[in-house]
Amino acid sequence: MCVLLPLAEACYGFRDMTFLSWLAMIGAVAIAALADAVSTLWARNPTELSVYLFLLLLLGPLVFFCFGLVTRHVGLAVTSGVVNSLLVVTSMGIGLVFFGEWDRLSVWQYCGMALAIAGIVLMLFFPKVHP
Repeated sequence: MCVLLPLAEACYGFRDMTFLSWLAMIGAVAIAALADAVSTLWARNPTELSVYLFLLLLLGPLVFFCFGLVTRHVGLAVTSGVVNSLLVVTSMGIGLVFFGEWDRLSVWQYCGMALAIAGIVLMLFFPKVHP
């Protein structure tokens, strides 16, 4: 994160982003990715009331709280584009690494993941410049 802050602050659109905004963006993605992983574990036996269901009920509101903090600074369009894309990429990474789903994706799906990463870079580092 220390590497991204100076780069983002150099971009026109991110002068207003505070450390709290960056922390909220990373937190929203991390908490949502954790919730995705926990929901995968819970889905293995969804009829059972388990600790996984309890964790999901705790994690859900935290995701939206962090999302709201980021939206306050950069707006809904950028926040949705970045946070949701980062969540997709992060959750796919968790599925690949921790759940061993390497053979479940096609080449086109890997291409889609690469395009999602390109979209994140474009949304974060190439904002609209006002005259």
